[in-house]
Amino acid sequence: MSVLSTVHSHCTYCDGKNTPAEMAEAAYKLGFVSYGFSSHSHLPYRNGYAMKMQREALYRSEITDLKKQYAGKMEILLGLELDGDSYMPDFKYDYLISSVHQLHIGGKVFPVDQSKAVFEECIKEFGGIKNVIKIFYHETLKAAKRDNIDIIGHLDLITKFNEKGDLFDPNDEDYLSIVKNTVDEIVKAKPNIIFEVNTGAMARGYRSEPYPALPILKHIAKSGAKVIINSDTHNKDSIDFGFDKATQHCKAAGINKVLRLRQNGFEEIEI
Repeated sequence: MSVLSTVHSHCTYCDGKNTPAEMAEAAYKLGFVSYGFSSHSHLPYRNGYAMKMQREALYRSEITDLKKQYAGKMEILLGLELDGDSYMPDFKYDYLISSVHQLHIGGKVFPVDQSKAVFEECIKEFGGIKNVIKIFYHETLKAAKRDNIDIIGHLDLITKFNEKGDLFDPNDEDYLSIVKNTVDEIVKAKPNIIFEVNTGAMARGYRSEPYPALPILKHIAKSGAKVIINSDTHNKDSIDFGFDKATQHCKAAGINKVLRLRQNGFEEIEI
């Protein structure tokens, strides 16, 4: 069964390339049953991708209008992607995604997914990749424990520029132990948490496989946690990018059912 849904998407309210209307129209033409907007939430420092605080009310209003426009044709959902240091919203969104995109040291902010050069600078500032790994997953766990979090976004984002394994060995047992322990602690704190299988880095040419890597996804499956397939799309041409690959990725991990978000909540579908 085709997923025909994504709830991790970006538009011109943050760093997306197309308007909400353009994204919704493209999803509808693909036959999607549901489509969720999850703009990057406001951050308390300068950055090049998050939504401005003064635009959040307009964002909510425009997506709400799209819900009405597509009523009876495609379900539109209003979400938000929170960073580890985002303000928690006082508005009740349909869902919240928790992601960590940057680390802090000495008053500096290092995005882990901006470029390989910036990530290498981050490694240097933190005294080596082992420290970066420990801090990244510590921050991931802390962010996941916040109230009302539904989905964990791109769990192993720090592998974005490590396709060739030249920054660290993604199959190293010490590394995998840290990630698996993080998964276990998240599931312990949030038994109903959902981990996404994310094809965004594939669409942008950085990875050949979805997040998270297969050994991690196998552990997520073993933990009993549910998963959802998301494209993390930033333009109207990549809304369902890599979904076939993501489906096979799930099956290779022993996952035969994934979740899909609808207006009445998450539903489980066979893949």
